[in-house]
Amino acid sequence: MLTDAKIILFNFSSTFTGGGLKRLIAYLEWFDNNGGAHFIVNHRIKDLPLDNKNNTLYYIDSSKIQKALNNQNYLVDIARQIGTDIDLYYSYGIPVPYKVGKVNWFHLSNVLPLIEHSGYGLHLLRSIELKWLGVLIRRNYKNAEVLSAESNYSLSLFPSNLHHNLVVSPNGSDKEIKLFEQSIDLKINDIAVIVGTFFYKDLDNSYNIFLELQEKNSKLRLVIIGDRTMIPHKIKNDQRVDVLGKVPHDEVIALLSSAKFYINTSRVENSWNAASEGALLAQESFISDIEPHIELLDIIVREKYVHNNSALHFEKKSLTPKDLPTWSDIIEDMIEFTD
Repeated sequence: MLTDAKIILFNFSSTFTGGGLKRLIAYLEWFDNNGGAHFIVNHRIKDLPLDNKNNTLYYIDSSKIQKALNNQNYLVDIARQIGTDIDLYYSYGIPVPYKVGKVNWFHLSNVLPLIEHSGYGLHLLRSIELKWLGVLIRRNYKNAEVLSAESNYSLSLFPSNLHHNLVVSPNGSDKEIKLFEQSIDLKINDIAVIVGTFFYKDLDNSYNIFLELQEKNSKLRLVIIGDRTMIPHKIKNDQRVDVLGKVPHDEVIALLSSAKFYINTSRVENSWNAASEGALLAQESFISDIEPHIELLDIIVREKYVHNNSALHFEKKSLTPKDLPTWSDIIEDMIEFTD
C-alpha cells in the first residue's frame, strides 16, 4: 500500500457540496483502497453512502462564530484519538491554526478571499465574510509548508516572497475523460446549456451569446441549471429559456452530452475544472477568457480556439483530454511530500 506507515489527516469540514465534495469523495475512495487515512468532515454528509473500510471519519459541526475566530479546538481531540505523530495534515480551505503534522498543507478552495470583490455582484455580508477569511488565511501562512490552489492563476494569489512549496492541484479528471470518450456518438439536441447561476457567472453575458446563436438557429433553447432566484428576470421570463433549478449530477451530464452549445462566461474561477465538464461534452463551447479557462484550453485543445466577443470559442472535435491529470496523479504527487 502506498500509504503504509503514513499517518495522514485531512480537514474537509468546511465543504459539503460542489467541487469540495467531489474532491473529498475521490480522496476517500482512493485512500480506502490504499491503506486508509483520517478525514475530518462536515456533519451534513453523514447520510451519504460512503463505503469506508480503512478510513476513519470525524464529523464536525462548527458554528459561524467558531469559523470567524478560526477556532479549531477539535484538532486537539482528534490528534489525541489518532495517538501518534501525523505525517501530513491537509486543510481544504481552512486556515491552518498551528503546525498539526510534520508537513502541513493548506489548499485554497476559493479565490474570493484573496481578491477584490468589486464587479462580482456579491452581497455585502458575504463580501465581509470572504475578506475576513482572507485575513485569517494570510495570518496563518506561517503554519503551512505547502500551499496549493487549483490553477496557476490561483497559485499566483499567494505572496511571491513566501518560502513555501507551491503546488497546482486541480480536481482529477477521471470522470470527464471517460465521459468524453462515451459521448462521441450521442444524439445532439438544439439546446445551449449554462451550469451555475452565482453572480460572478455573469449570466447576462451568457444570455447575449445565446441570443446571437439563436438568431442563426430559431429552434435553439437555453437551459440553465442552478438557483432560479439568482437569474435576472429578463432571462428567466424569456419563453426560449428553461430553468431547471438544482438537478442531480447525472442529469447535468446527460444535458451537456446532448447539447449543441455549452456557455460559461464566469468572471472569476479558482479552477478550470468548473468548465472542463461542459467543454468536453457539448458539441461547441463559449467560455470566458479568464486565466483558468485559458489554462484548460492549453491542455486540451488540438486546434487553435478563437475569440468571439471576449469569449473563447471551440468545437469538441478539436479537443483531447489525454493530458488532464487523474485523481491518482494528484494524490500520489501529494503523498511524495511525506517522504
